[in-house]
Amino acid sequence: MINSSRKNLNSYFCSIFTMSIVVISLICSEAFPIQQAKEPPRGHLTRVTIQNDNDYLLGIHCKSRDDDLGFHILAKGELFGWKFHVNFRYSTLYFCGFSQGKIKKGVFEIYRANRDFYRCANCTWKAEKDGVHGYTDIPKKSYLFYSWLK
Repeated sequence: MINSSRKNLNSYFCSIFTMSIVVISLICSEAFPIQQAKEPPRGHLTRVTIQNDNDYLLGIHCKSRDDDLGFHILAKGELFGWKFHVNFRYSTLYFCGFSQGKIKKGVFEIYRANRDFYRCANCTWKAEKDGVHGYTDIPKKSYLFYSWLK
């Protein structure tokens, strides 16, 4: 009889101990949730727009290290644009190749974070007769950034 009550007491303490571990585990899992994967830090949203102000069809092919935006043909007055977040190291770079039919006009850095981050959040470029002009946000002023190769 003493042996039986000792077994029951041991069984009772084992059950209490097991239940305590389970309860503590549940409380800890609620108090310290598993961290979800977070997006990498990003800079502000930037928009780049390129407009063709020439009388000919202008071919544009823009890329970054991670994104190929494809080849686009713009008639006079047409726009091509995209949006992106500047990376946290401010090393974001987009470059575009320009062509007129089979004539290569040049490949130029259209957005370079260490040059353009404070220059423009809406970066506007116009392809004109002499080359590619860049516009600042304030004041709205253009500068010839790149002359055509041909």
